[in-house]
Amino acid sequence: MPVNSSPTLPQRRSQARRWIIPIGGGLLAAVLAVVGTPHVAWYLRAALAVIAFVYIAGQSAAYLWSSDADQG
Repeated sequence: MPVNSSPTLPQRRSQARRWIIPIGGGLLAAVLAVVGTPHVAWYLRAALAVIAFVYIAGQSAAYLWSSDADQG
């Protein structure tokens, strides 16, 4: 008897919802980096914002990717 391994709609929503925190955290870090450095040239602030977003979102996403999906 085959087991249905495809996720159901509520499981897909919870999987999609768990990526909101890494993206939101990355955006918050980027905004704070830009707001906190008003005296720096815009292109350095933009680079700092990108670095902050990638680092914070990447760390959170890596943690979620390595965790057990059942713990949601």
